[in-house]
Amino acid sequence: MLKKLACFALIPLFGAAASAADYGEFYNVSAGAIKPFARDLGGLLGSGSNQTARPLGFAGFDLGVRGMAQFRPSHGNTVLKKNNLFGLGLVQAEIGMPYRIDGFVRGGNFEGITVAGGGLRYGLWNVSDEKYKVNATLVGMANMATHRYFYAIHFNTSLVCSVNVPVLAPYFGVGYDFTKFEAQTTADPALAGKKVYEQEPRFTFGLRAKMKLGYLAGGLTYTHDRALVNASAGFRF
Repeated sequence: MLKKLACFALIPLFGAAASAADYGEFYNVSAGAIKPFARDLGGLLGSGSNQTARPLGFAGFDLGVRGMAQFRPSHGNTVLKKNNLFGLGLVQAEIGMPYRIDGFVRGGNFEGITVAGGGLRYGLWNVSDEKYKVNATLVGMANMATHRYFYAIHFNTSLVCSVNVPVLAPYFGVGYDFTKFEAQTTADPALAGKKVYEQEPRFTFGLRAKMKLGYLAGGLTYTHDRALVNASAGFRF
């Protein structure tokens, strides 16, 4: 069932992103392209982790796939093809704990980038499943992304809200991404070991459809003057 949901929700996004992204081109990076590349990678790592603000509840569980893609690289990011889509794909598992706290872990390997991370969510008030009621959650997350030519450590904090609307429930959030990036192997030996730090606000809006134990969701994120799309599918109970 999870594979079927993933196919419907994410394969078109993953396929489009993979066809345009060639992260191995970072080997030929110029000094001026490192910061915008790090900014784009941080935006991808920070988006797509949440599609509802409702806590799972004690012993609740969520297992799903997440896809994030940016429509085109930032100004100065000459590593990736101009005006082309690129992105990441992950698997994310979540578990509900007492006191409206959820914990989650995430990871995957996509186009040569391996990502591992996780975080915590805290519901700001008692959960309400009444129609048109609002739930709100604070989120803290950390990720590490590695590639043969670079690695990044990413942190973010977010406030996410969702509304209990039948059929398609909207969610929206605001957050901040912090990314520490280091070039490792490049054609220019002078750039090996170069570190940069980026931080950017992030704004997201999306819709989530619930289907018995499964769900599909899609959203749009705006950060560092660029638009990203997010898609997710999975089981939640």
